[in-house]
Amino acid sequence: MIFRKNKGYKALIVEDDALLSGVLTKTFAENGFKVIGVENGLDVLDIAKKQKPDIILLDLIIPGLDGFGVLKQLKNDKDTKDIPVVVISNLDGEADVKSAKVLGADEYFIKANTKLKKILKFAQYKVVK
Repeated sequence: MIFRKNKGYKALIVEDDALLSGVLTKTFAENGFKVIGVENGLDVLDIAKKQKPDIILLDLIIPGLDGFGVLKQLKNDKDTKDIPVVVISNLDGEADVKSAKVLGADEYFIKANTKLKKILKFAQYKVVK
């Protein structure tokens, strides 16, 4: 499968750290994604339903509703349940990873241990799958 930059894939990035959000946004935009940024977990479901992203990158520690709550909402809603969700978090406990996967996360990356290129490649793979 080949990722086509001109296809207009949308990535919803849920991250409250301005620096990381900026880096993710720039990287994904430079690689053909239309990027939508959200900082507050309470806004994610509504934005996902309206914008219909092809993939969601989700931090777990965010204001409003935490990432676990957001993931639960997304996967329990008929309009968003099939959108791939990639968790990007510094929570590295086995229980956190397991909880996210049980709730429906497609992948779990630990921020401190993962290169941005790996996250991008996984996202590209998921949207063309």
